[in-house]
Amino acid sequence: THCWRELFQGCWDILLDDEFIHAYHHGIVMRCADGILRRVFPRIFTYSADYPEKILIVTIKDMGSCLCPCCLVTKLKADCVGFMQDMHRRIEGLRVYCLQKTQTAQDIVYKSGYAVDGIAVEKVLSSESWVPTIVSILIVLSTLTEI
Repeated sequence: THCWRELFQGCWDILLDDEFIHAYHHGIVMRCADGILRRVFPRIFTYSADYPEKILIVTIKDMGSCLCPCCLVTKLKADCVGFMQDMHRRIEGLRVYCLQKTQTAQDIVYKSGYAVDGIAVEKVLSSESWVPTIVSILIVLSTLTEI
């Protein structure tokens, strides 16, 4: 699973290279079907995914203590889904990506040689069900601003 997450994020690293970022900001001049040159701006639109793919994208543990890719509501509160109190919990507990925790966990794995799902990594990441994989698309796209 860890290798699959790393591969998925690595693909986004390749897609969102410097050339794409430049085109995102400045556009690409293309000859359109009517023969006119136009400047077009590439954008990434909706990316639809089911639950297994969502947890792959946002790098959270499958069936971890926090099931939702958007908030930090715990598995113990899953029976309250749909109630007003549940909506308040979700709004108050929105998930915020913590790059520093993820990098610390990666250091534990890659530099210290601990297991990806070992106790040392769990101490750093388990409270919010994160895994030691950096979310490439989030890092790159968070630097982009619309003009």
